[in-house]
Amino acid sequence: MKSVLAVSMHKAGSSIADLILVDFMRAKGYEIDRIATKAWKSPLAAPDFFLQYQSSIKTDGVYYGIARHPGTHDLNILPKLRIIAQIRDPRDCLVSAYFSLSGSHALPAAPEKRARFVERRAQTQALGLDNYVLQEADDYLMRMDKIRKIVETHPDGLLLKYETMVCNTDLWLTRISEFLEQPLSEALLHQVQDKADFSVAVEDAARHKRQVTPGDHKRKLKPETIVRLNDILGPVLREFDYAT
Repeated sequence: MKSVLAVSMHKAGSSIADLILVDFMRAKGYEIDRIATKAWKSPLAAPDFFLQYQSSIKTDGVYYGIARHPGTHDLNILPKLRIIAQIRDPRDCLVSAYFSLSGSHALPAAPEKRARFVERRAQTQALGLDNYVLQEADDYLMRMDKIRKIVETHPDGLLLKYETMVCNTDLWLTRISEFLEQPLSEALLHQVQDKADFSVAVEDAARHKRQVTPGDHKRKLKPETIVRLNDILGPVLREFDYAT
């Protein structure tokens, strides 16, 4: 079995997607080695940690978890792995990133990372939501363009969407099952069903799972901000069939 790495972007439901993928991979018989969980504890930035770890990656029989940072999407090893990509409407990602950075995201354990994060949190809070999303829009354009190139160069890869995950979970699970040729048995379904509960009774900005309904940018941003975002992100919005 060819080794698998998942790629995504921050705030695309990647944490829960990764946990569900782990259940599928274990059922299929893959060894589990989630690089990102090790990078989180390291003083190194994620791209540097992934680059350093690249020489240890086996091309057969291992699931390596999910790589979110765009700097991890240029590894030379990628063409030798099967890829699962999870994306989300970048406008919703930007809104979610603001609430996460400005309040709900846990602080990194490594002191230097923690200090940089605290500084970035203060900058994000000072900007406010609309200014933040416009400032970061080019970054998400770059992130999605990198994922587009990965998908295009991996004909045996799988492209998943956050919107399908939360609104049509059965289809999302079926696509993973078919890609891995791993039946969604009763035992496996029992493992993933609690993780795949995407209901949120009341929006809470202090929680990691603040809200899950697609289209949050329409509810949170000024109309003129959305127009500018659509202009900046237009190429990838069209590429991945997100309406403007």
